[in-house]
Amino acid sequence: MADRSNPPKGPKKRQNKADKKRAKAEVRRGRWVWRIIGYTFMFIGGVVVIGIGAGVGYATALLKGLPTVTAATFINNRAPTVVYDRTGKVIGQFAADGDRQPIASVNDVSPYLTKAFIAAEDKTFYTNIGINPLSMARAFVQDLVHHHIQSGASTITQETVKLAIFPDQQRTMKRKIQEIALAIHVNQILSKNEILTDYMNWLYMGRMGNLDVYGVKTSSNILFHKDPKNLNLAEAAFLAAIPNNPSLFSPYQYPSNTVKRQHLILQHMLANGMITQSQYNQALSFNILKDIHQPQQATSQQYPYLMNDDIRPLIAQYLVKQGIYSSVTDAEDALPTAGYKVYTTIDLTKQNDVDKVLSDNQLFGNTTKDVYINGKLLKDQNGKPVQDLYEAGVTMIDNATGGILAIGGGRDYYKDYYDHSDLPRQPGSSIKPLLDYGPAIQMGKVTAATPIMDGPISMPAGPGQPPWKPQDDENYWHGIVTAREALTQSLNVPAIKVLQYITPQAAGKYLEKMGITPQSKTIDGRSTLAASDLQQLPTAIGGMANGLTVQQMTSAYTTFPNQGVWRQSYLISQITDSKGDTLYQAHPTQTTVFSSQTAYVIDSMLRDVVTNPTGTAYYGIGTAFPKNYYIYGKTGTTDKQRDGWFVGYTEKYTMGIWMGYNHHEQIEVYPVNWYNLKFTLWSKIMAPVFKADPPTMPIAEPPGIVQMAVCRDSGELPSPLCQQAGAVDKEIFVQGTEPTATDNVYVQALYTILNGKKYLATTNTPQNEVKQGVFVDPSKIQLNQPWPLPSGATTLDSNTYVPTQPDPRGGTVLQAPSSSPMPTLAAPSNVQAAVDPTTGAVNLLWAPVNTATSYTVWRATAPNGPYVNIAGPIPDTAYTDTSVPAGTAVVYYQIYAASDSAISPPSQPITVQLSGSNQPGYGNTTGNSSSSATTNSTPRGGNNSGGSSGSGLPEMLWPQTGERSRTN
Repeated sequence: MADRSNPPKGPKKRQNKADKKRAKAEVRRGRWVWRIIGYTFMFIGGVVVIGIGAGVGYATALLKGLPTVTAATFINNRAPTVVYDRTGKVIGQFAADGDRQPIASVNDVSPYLTKAFIAAEDKTFYTNIGINPLSMARAFVQDLVHHHIQSGASTITQETVKLAIFPDQQRTMKRKIQEIALAIHVNQILSKNEILTDYMNWLYMGRMGNLDVYGVKTSSNILFHKDPKNLNLAEAAFLAAIPNNPSLFSPYQYPSNTVKRQHLILQHMLANGMITQSQYNQALSFNILKDIHQPQQATSQQYPYLMNDDIRPLIAQYLVKQGIYSSVTDAEDALPTAGYKVYTTIDLTKQNDVDKVLSDNQLFGNTTKDVYINGKLLKDQNGKPVQDLYEAGVTMIDNATGGILAIGGGRDYYKDYYDHSDLPRQPGSSIKPLLDYGPAIQMGKVTAATPIMDGPISMPAGPGQPPWKPQDDENYWHGIVTAREALTQSLNVPAIKVLQYITPQAAGKYLEKMGITPQSKTIDGRSTLAASDLQQLPTAIGGMANGLTVQQMTSAYTTFPNQGVWRQSYLISQITDSKGDTLYQAHPTQTTVFSSQTAYVIDSMLRDVVTNPTGTAYYGIGTAFPKNYYIYGKTGTTDKQRDGWFVGYTEKYTMGIWMGYNHHEQIEVYPVNWYNLKFTLWSKIMAPVFKADPPTMPIAEPPGIVQMAVCRDSGELPSPLCQQAGAVDKEIFVQGTEPTATDNVYVQALYTILNGKKYLATTNTPQNEVKQGVFVDPSKIQLNQPWPLPSGATTLDSNTYVPTQPDPRGGTVLQAPSSSPMPTLAAPSNVQAAVDPTTGAVNLLWAPVNTATSYTVWRATAPNGPYVNIAGPIPDTAYTDTSVPAGTAVVYYQIYAASDSAISPPSQPITVQLSGSNQPGYGNTTGNSSSSATTNSTPRGGNNSGGSSGSGLPEMLWPQTGERSRTN
């Protein structure tokens, strides 16, 4: 277990001097400051206490209902506080029984101990009448000024009355006056030593191990393994230091505080002549912290995390808010004897399911780690290495009410008492539905179909820090994805762009509606969401100053199955006193965060997380349950797998789980993927819940949801080009946010390929290298701003992006990429050829093409090419080839038509059979002089198809032949 405090240090001289000064200061203050006030208000005190004179009526009212006190009153045990689950089953109790071992008289303790208590708490104990008029006057003044007693300074007799008769420890004038009256009475019916004996029996000594300890005998046995009769001076002063504030002076949590108060008590004892200087020096030199024994853990508490870390402090906080106690410490101290009944929302069956799974050490394997801080092994105060358990925190909530059904604080309370369900940790991607996509869809800024570029981005970090360059788990970028795909696959950059688009400040208002604000704190007072979190983009992916708790996250997620309504989660529904009167009643609030339509769209997206093979919880949750189980959820991961989250829900229940280490060590993923253990634990906890109540009903679709076909890369209505690319999907929308414009992201362009790279075709691009294709224009993706894809960046769909650079061989771009289908030209037809018998030249003739302004002629000497340009562009529809290669028996021709904005497909190849060799002087090789030729039109296709890289016909990509340039 991680040590919560620094190793204690030994006494120092300067501390002794400070303690001595403090003690003398208190003595001086008692001699003159309060003496003046005491004399001034002495008559007021007398009136209040005795009830004489004009104040009789007021005193009578204050003393109304005064309990009857006898000697037996201080022997009776009071009733414990009992805690019940939602069905009335007893969860546990806060009791003093078994933890209090009474002493029979002051002779059962060391005389040093009685002197230490008197020096620390009531120097006039043996001479006063049960009260100290000076203290009473001070309390009277404070009540008049502040309407609240700020300092007690009660006598030991008053404290005994308060502990035994008024365990609720209220600090009001009425209670103070009643204590005073009873103290005077007790002082008359009991001897001083009897009062001191009862005082030492009733003292609350705080928590030692997992026990609430009362009385000096039990605490002495636990701390020093000694009977209090055998305590030395140092031990007696140390023990007497604790009850003044058992939390602040806990010898196990804050030993340095206890030592300081011990020194102060020793100073008081010396100053009041109770010990000699030699005894004082010897006590200071005694190594008291080395003398302390660790408490043995009792096994009586079956649900220690739930009872001690959640229910106990919440009871105390609620009772303080109701004005029953003035402090949480007082309220907690009173629980074992106050006789309260506490009714909770816990379902013990589900609580047992949680505890059974988390306590199964076999599930966790060999995952315990030594702790290193800055490369140095961390050790506890005994010199042993501090070890971190691979921990888990769990919260399960009833969606219909907001009641917490079960809490898993951790694996073993006695090895690690941190309540991990209420420990702030960075939530990673589990924050995305709450902070990014939910608010963006609600604001109408984003739909599930909105395209977002998943690519590298960079933004400034803090002073002296390198730029922040967020990444995903994969070592590649996905390119253009929809918001649905981004959330399903938990991509980081799209989430950051969404939050940037709607602003963290606007998104934070939605968290506030779900009970998460910069003022939110854990049960024990730790800060969670920081104000700075709502001023920065890393929060989009869970990068927070402190983080959030499992209880907060689980509660917020219940908004989605509740059709956008957040019902405040709560654990304690009612507290009653021993008479059955209600002291506290829960009144959880509810707030509409999202519309039911927005919530349904998020539900649909989070369903994909579990059921889509690309979803981050598919293999962990989706494959663990039947396909007809409607489970929704989201994963979360932080840098280097230091935190693992999954918050999953059905129509009825929401359960969140966090896993990690107290000191943020990395969760191992090799050779065993312990990071995915969160899925195993979630499934094992929920399996019996689902067996009893199978989640076979989906969350109902509300009115106002529309489904329609959209273009995948634009989220708009499909254009002809989008349809041609086969990029049409169906998506659901909140009515009123469905697209009305037609896609313009898909464009058509004329391009060429040089050295494997695509360029826009220009007037200098050889026509047989010009291709026509359908592409995606990423510059038209709105959420790609203000971070356009960096030059040279590669994504999975980079090959679908339209070229932006022209052919480096120069010329003017033939046509700018257009979202409208390009004008097309028909291929030249009716091509005819004849060989001139005299010259051997080949005369070509073809029919004109409508809107064509020029033509080019291409020739090959083999059926499969290559074809070379021999003429054009020419305006005519005839051409004579006078440079037929010598010695060639057969030649092949193709004709292209062109306009200002288009190039036609090639004509059907025509074969020209030469009857003989050409005469010398014709062409750049020997020719054929045959005067006759055979011409054939060879259909395009088969072996005649080819590429521009070497052989075959020029590859032209036309709409009617259909090349889809997009890669799925």
